[in-house]
Amino acid sequence: MSGRRLQPALFLAALLAGAPAARAGAPAAAAPAAVAPAPGDARGALTLETLMHHFATTSGVRAEFREVKEIALLDAPLVSEGVLYFVPPRRFARFTTRPGSSSFVIDGDHLAFRDETGGDTVDLSSNRVARAIVDNMIGLWSGDLRALRAEYEVGFQADGSRWRIRLRPLHSPVDKLIAHLELEGDGAQLSRMELLEKGGDRTVTTFHDTQADRAFTPAELARIFPKDGAAPRP
Repeated sequence: MSGRRLQPALFLAALLAGAPAARAGAPAAAAPAAVAPAPGDARGALTLETLMHHFATTSGVRAEFREVKEIALLDAPLVSEGVLYFVPPRRFARFTTRPGSSSFVIDGDHLAFRDETGGDTVDLSSNRVARAIVDNMIGLWSGDLRALRAEYEVGFQADGSRWRIRLRPLHSPVDKLIAHLELEGDGAQLSRMELLEKGGDRTVTTFHDTQADRAFTPAELARIFPKDGAAPRP
C-alpha cells in the first residue's frame, strides 16, 4: 500500500477496533426496538465477561452507521454514513455511502481500500503495523476478552442494563495513534462509540438498523468480498 493511502486506512482500522458490540445491534432512533436482556452473572449483574461472551457467540453482522469526526484544523465536523459487515472469523467490510463513497475490506490477510480516486491493497502478513491494528480490530469484533486485556487497559461500568467500556491501548503502534476508545450500550446493544486520537481529533459513531446473527448467502459474500479483483459492493 502506498504511503498516501496507508495512513488513513490505518486510522480507519483503529477507529473500527472498538465495535464488537455492534453485532448485537442498536435500535434506530425513529423506531426503537425491544432491548435484549442483558447478560449477567448468577445474580443478574451485568459483567464484562458475560457481555463479551455474548458478542463472541453471535455469527455474521450487518449494521448501518453515522460518523461525526471533529478535526482540530477544520471549523466544522466531517459527517459520513454507511454500512458495515462482519463475517467470522476474519472478514470485515466498511462502506461509506455518503457524502462520498469508499470501501475498507479485510479478507483474511488481505486488506483493500478504495475511494473515488482509486484503490490500494496491503498484504497484512508482510506489514507489521497494519497487521497489529487489524488483529486488534478483529479480536474485538470476535469478543476475545483475553486478547482485549492483553492489548488494552480495560475499564468497565454498568448501571442496570446500561454499560460503558473504556479502552486505553497499551502497546505500539496503536498507543501512538489512540488516546482512548469508549463504547456505550444497553443490554446486548451498542449505541455509541467514541474514539479520541492522540492529536486531539475525536470521532463519534452511532449504529442503527443492525442485523445480528446474519447468515450471508454465497452471492452476498461474493459481492462484499470479491475474489477476482472486482470492486466490493455493499
